[in-house]
Amino acid sequence: MEKIIKDIIRSVSNTYGQAFFEQICLALDYAIKADYTFVASLQADVYEAKTLALVANGKLVDNISYSLKDTPCAGVLDRQSCCYPSGVTSYFPNDQMLVDMQITGYLGTAIHDSDGKVMGIVVALYKRPIHEPDTTQTLFELFSGRISGEMERLQYQEKLQRLNASLEKRVEDRTNELQDAIAHLKEAQEQLIESEKMAALGNLVAGVAHEVNTPLGVAITSASVVQDSLNTFWQLLHKGKVRRSDVAAVEQRTAQAMTLLSNNLSRAKELVTSFKQTAADQESLVLEELELMHYYQNLLHLLSPKTQQKHIKVSMHGCISQPVLTFPGAHAQILTNLINNSINHGFDEAKNGQAEIQISLMQKENHLIIHYQDNGRGLSEHERMHIFEPFFTTDRKAGNVGLGMSILFNLVTQKLKGQLQLDPPGKGFGITIQLPQQS
Repeated sequence: MEKIIKDIIRSVSNTYGQAFFEQICLALDYAIKADYTFVASLQADVYEAKTLALVANGKLVDNISYSLKDTPCAGVLDRQSCCYPSGVTSYFPNDQMLVDMQITGYLGTAIHDSDGKVMGIVVALYKRPIHEPDTTQTLFELFSGRISGEMERLQYQEKLQRLNASLEKRVEDRTNELQDAIAHLKEAQEQLIESEKMAALGNLVAGVAHEVNTPLGVAITSASVVQDSLNTFWQLLHKGKVRRSDVAAVEQRTAQAMTLLSNNLSRAKELVTSFKQTAADQESLVLEELELMHYYQNLLHLLSPKTQQKHIKVSMHGCISQPVLTFPGAHAQILTNLINNSINHGFDEAKNGQAEIQISLMQKENHLIIHYQDNGRGLSEHERMHIFEPFFTTDRKAGNVGLGMSILFNLVTQKLKGQLQLDPPGKGFGITIQLPQQS
């Protein structure tokens, strides 16, 4: 017996996967002198068995699948082993495969996983009575642990392959989204360059690159974490050292990384959408003859829900005697941005006394003069230097992107061909806009 065991161990040393099952079947078959020897995995959900290696008359043959119904193998599901030294077909007359193969003796031993569940079976079939069933059963039980370990390793490998395929698909999808975001960003940059809406276009490109860099950097890092996790597990697989804890760890790391990847790609997409808006505003404007005072009053009426919610008193005065040929959409955007800026930044803290906004419109020679003033907190020196730069904001944590005053600057200087100037530092925020009258 000792020599038989050593020969079997020697024959399967350093073998894994399919090669192991084939070698163990050949070695056991040679030792027990069976007519048929096979190792099979049990598929309980369909009540079938599928051979992983099958030896017939001392040679490997093609694997088969068979139903467990009315077979002695079914008994192995409930017991450690099942042995019929002779007359097995008399006990299982409906097992047509045993009848056709003229099998007399049957011996099967269960293969258990690490949780104690039956996962497979090793079987010896004889066309003659089994004279030493104890020897065969001992060998089967002795090597069932090694067979079980290899079956579990393959199951983990298959599970990891499925996981890897799923993760690769998700990484591919996120990568495609990332590439789309970059493509849209480049497209928006080209549109801005062609329209020449701002003299400081270089600052605009630098600003958006800085803003988008953070979420894209996190997304790329998350994708790298997923790839590194997969590489580490493949190395463990090739060495046959994968444990359940390793599978759980890679699932947890990749799930966290994919969440970060998705959230930051969404943030990058929002930034690119806002960025493209600065290029689209100019083309959406139409030149019209306008009663400017009446138009501004209508705009203030539409914006009144916002100002009333913050308890801000808005007043307008001035005199423009005749209709003006201009772009109504530009004025609507300018006034909306100024009021939003006061609401979000000028009156963002509790204020003592009445919050007020004053707007004046007048004509001076061939120019329109628009003056806007609030009595909010005003601007710091740093804010005065950067207020018209794209993506500059003092309240990013509240979700502000910092494009409102940049768009305003763009509309005044490029679309309306005018000029604007901040009021000297003092009480609140003030700006003067001077526009040439359209002829």
